Amino acid sequence: MIGNDECDWAEGPVRRIRHLTEREFEVFILLGRGMSNQAISRLLLVTERTVKAHVTRVLAKLQLESRLQAGLVAQSYTRTAAPN
Repeated sequence: MIGNDECDWAEGPVRRIRHLTEREFEVFILLGRGMSNQAISRLLLVTERTVKAHVTRVLAKLQLESRLQAGLVAQSYTRTAAPN
């Protein structure tokens, strides 16, 4: 149901986050902030090509189809992982 705090569709990808490298995790979190590849590359001091490679690996490891899905999973993760 839309509007639920619980995102059942995100549970599987959230459990797979532990498979991400530290850098992939950083990119994953930045996707959740809605950042573009260019903005991520400037922030992390890497090329856009490198960011694209990280995004590709994040999608594969989390079994997602798009960066939008990754961003939504990242937002769900940060909401549940953040201290109250």
